[in-house]
Amino acid sequence: MDIFEKISNGEVVKMHSEEYRPCVEELHRSYKVLHRLNGAEPLSEEQSEAFKELFGKELESVGIFTPVQIDFPKQMRFGKNVFINHSFTAMSIGGIRIGNGVQIGPHVTILTNNHDLNDRDILKCRPVTIEDGVWIGAGSLILPGVTIGKNAIIGAGSVVTKDVAENTVVAGNPAKVIRVI
Repeated sequence: MDIFEKISNGEVVKMHSEEYRPCVEELHRSYKVLHRLNGAEPLSEEQSEAFKELFGKELESVGIFTPVQIDFPKQMRFGKNVFINHSFTAMSIGGIRIGNGVQIGPHVTILTNNHDLNDRDILKCRPVTIEDGVWIGAGSLILPGVTIGKNAIIGAGSVVTKDVAENTVVAGNPAKVIRVI
């Protein structure tokens, strides 16, 4: 099992260990590619190539407006017809899965990692799952381990700390159910 699988499975890892080195290398690689990507002319060949290099493959029917900050892009999986607006931040070492038809507003942050309360060198990760048809409003924050159910709507500026049921609208800090669709 490699380090990324170990992290995706929720096993704790020491950040300054030799075992963690491939993560540091991937982080440095992605930062360099992000620098080129965020400076490229929108919809240019340079931008398209940078996206392909960032994710290690061409993204089919996924639109992402720059600038973006994605720490571990190869830990992300996308469905079809996904739209992500500008200023998206993903700390995705723990894994992020985004389903079909998902819309993500500007300035959204998704986190999959945290640190141990007593030893901040210990990295603790939990994947985030965003199911089909979800709409995440501008400025929202999705915390580690959250699953957002099909067709749910996250109101702008929400902090999502717990799973969201399908066909549910949530908003606030922490996000609370506003209504069922």
